[in-house]
Amino acid sequence: MIVKSLLVSFDDFRKVKKLVVEKEKFLFVYDRELIKSANLYFSFEANKYDNVVNIVGKIFGTMSFECSRCLKFFEQEVNVPFEYSFTKEEFECDVANEMRETMIINIPMKPLCSKDCKGLCSICGNDKNEKDCFCERKMKDKFVAEKWSKIGKFKV
Repeated sequence: MIVKSLLVSFDDFRKVKKLVVEKEKFLFVYDRELIKSANLYFSFEANKYDNVVNIVGKIFGTMSFECSRCLKFFEQEVNVPFEYSFTKEEFECDVANEMRETMIINIPMKPLCSKDCKGLCSICGNDKNEKDCFCERKMKDKFVAEKWSKIGKFKV
C-alpha cells in the first residue's frame, strides 16, 4: 500500500487509546534533479491524551543522490524520526503531509558521496578520488612564475 494521504483524527480513538502503523510504503514526491530515487517506509504510534493526540515515528529506507562534487550516483540510508501533536480543536492531522515536510527539511542541500570526496578537477575533469592530476598545482606554479618574472625585470 502506497500512502498519499494519511488522516489521523480524534474519531480514530473512540474505542482505542493507541494506533500503531508498522512499515508502510511512503510515497515521497521529489525533484529528480536532486534525488534520483527513493525507497522509503514509515512506522508510527499515535496516542490520545485527553484533548491531544501525539504521533511519534520514523521514516526509513534509502535514497539515491548525485554527488555534488564528483557527480557519481550513491545511495544513502535514511532514518528520520518525527513527532507531531494536534488538539481536539484541530480534530485531525494529515500525517503523510507532515512526513513529507520533515523529509524536505532533511534532504541535503549538496549531497556528498563521502565527507572526504575530492570532487572533479576544474581543469582536466579528472575524478580526484580515483587519481591525482596535479593540474591546479601546475597552474599555480605557472601563475607565480609569471608574476615573479615581471618583478625581476624591474631595475633599482
